[in-house]
Amino acid sequence: LILDNCEHLIAQVRIVSAAIIQDAPQVHVLATSREGLNIRGERVFRMPSLPTDAAVMLFTDRALAANVHFSLTEENAPFVEEICHRLDGIPLALELAAARVKVLSPQQLARKLDERFRLLTGGDRSALPRQQTMRALIDWSYDLLSEDERAVFRKLAIFAGGFTLETAAAVCGDERIDEMALLDLLSSLVDKSLVQADLQGGGTRYRLLESMRQYAHEKLAESGEGYTTAAAHATAFVALAEELDRRYENTPDASWYAQLEPEIDNWRAALEWTLGTEGDVRLGQQLAGALNDVWSVVAPAEGRRWIRTALESVDALTAPTVVAKLNLAEAYADSLLGQHKAADAAAQAALAKYREVGDELGVARAQRSSGRSLVLIGRVEEGEAILHQALLAARTLRAPKLTGLTLEGLAHARAYSEDVPAARAYYQQAIAASNAAGAELQSARTMSNLAECEFRAGDAATAVALAREALLLRRTSNDIRGVANTLCNIAGYLVALHRVDEARAASREALELARDTQAEVLKIFTLQHLGAIAACQSDYVRAGQLLGYVNVRLEGLQAMREYTEQHEYEQVVAVLADVLGKAELQNLINQGGEWSEDHALSEAMLV
Repeated sequence: LILDNCEHLIAQVRIVSAAIIQDAPQVHVLATSREGLNIRGERVFRMPSLPTDAAVMLFTDRALAANVHFSLTEENAPFVEEICHRLDGIPLALELAAARVKVLSPQQLARKLDERFRLLTGGDRSALPRQQTMRALIDWSYDLLSEDERAVFRKLAIFAGGFTLETAAAVCGDERIDEMALLDLLSSLVDKSLVQADLQGGGTRYRLLESMRQYAHEKLAESGEGYTTAAAHATAFVALAEELDRRYENTPDASWYAQLEPEIDNWRAALEWTLGTEGDVRLGQQLAGALNDVWSVVAPAEGRRWIRTALESVDALTAPTVVAKLNLAEAYADSLLGQHKAADAAAQAALAKYREVGDELGVARAQRSSGRSLVLIGRVEEGEAILHQALLAARTLRAPKLTGLTLEGLAHARAYSEDVPAARAYYQQAIAASNAAGAELQSARTMSNLAECEFRAGDAATAVALAREALLLRRTSNDIRGVANTLCNIAGYLVALHRVDEARAASREALELARDTQAEVLKIFTLQHLGAIAACQSDYVRAGQLLGYVNVRLEGLQAMREYTEQHEYEQVVAVLADVLGKAELQNLINQGGEWSEDHALSEAMLV
């Protein structure tokens, strides 16, 4: 016996089905509904969304039915896949979208999916009304919810990238709905297929399919609860960011990153609202600063944009502790992006604020950041003195990750002073301290810097071996920006060893990753390596022009070449001047200095 579309008569179907099963056990009932009947002997099979391959097949089939001239091509296939992904593989949504190929290309369809409820209409006129438009389909389910279920469903739209029971309770709970009541409501929404539940490790994470989320967003806006819900969401994620910030020093990286990774999109959504025109700027300032270590790992360039937006809103009412965190976060981001003068200025501002509020750990972190930046801009003695103060404080405060970072800074200082044995010793201490703290990414970065030290000492082959070991660790940890940085260094070492083909491969991958992570200085260094490779291949004109472009861009970013890049630059300039003459070389450098970024990139890819 097949009972189709039972959701609006679920109680009656439950009674009838239970009676049939009891009195006629030889009868099997196949019922379709958005939720199970919840009777004895029932086996529930949830119909998942279509996987991408099947979704593309369905879309293509229905598009061909709507337009006999349609075909899946190399050009439109990526857009068809995007449509299928953004429509979550929902068959009705795919059929409604495919019907639009009569008047829109897949590219145009993909661009219009933000207006999906106006776009996804005009289904089979012989079907039930609720199956003729995407909105009608979800209206049907929404109208069958209780008032509490509707309230929770529309508030869940505020989440981006999913949520846990705890964060849902913080946002959707009130004096009537505590965490246990919310669990019941959330379970009901999962049973009704309006919320997805994903088991992850030892816990459960929930999410709304994108079509459901857009619909719930509309309902949230209509309810007048948008501001209070967004404020509750931002407050919950500020609290989470501050808790992770407090635990960073004494939590192994693997455990710490596992907690932050699922929430990146929620933090982005909270920042967009708090630092927008109608949000709570105080919460935004707190959040941008509390995410300091998160941005350092995930996206320094993006983090710096949020941090600077927050700093622009600072006024006399902003708490000094918040200003200090924002300044320190800016210093970290600037340093990771290779802009060490700016990093020192931000770190000094943070240091003054931390001293003002008496935060010893904050003082030590700001000292470490300032000291390292000073070393890297050539003020070695001054930076080294500050780093020794930071190391004493880090050890006194039992801050293991900060201890490792500060030892690494002291290693830089010794390397810049040409004291290679002392630099090696500090690097090894830094690696040991980082490993003991469970700071795998920090350890990999220090190993990469030890490779730089060996190159400075004249041993390029050892530098390559160490850098490749660090590269493997960074790939394993999915540290994309770190991978780009290490590849860039490897390219420089390989150029020095005249291993041109390997250097080209490393440079091209580094360039692609640097562009993806918006690491501007790293991108410029990589272009220089490609210019050096051009010189190795007797492509002297392009080499000189690329050097000119690099010079202008570094000056604009107020960035300095690091040892490997400076050594390479001097070698290439000497070769070009010898071959071309100083006047012609300067002419080529001037030409490259006028290039646009797009032109420089296209020329570099011809190397």
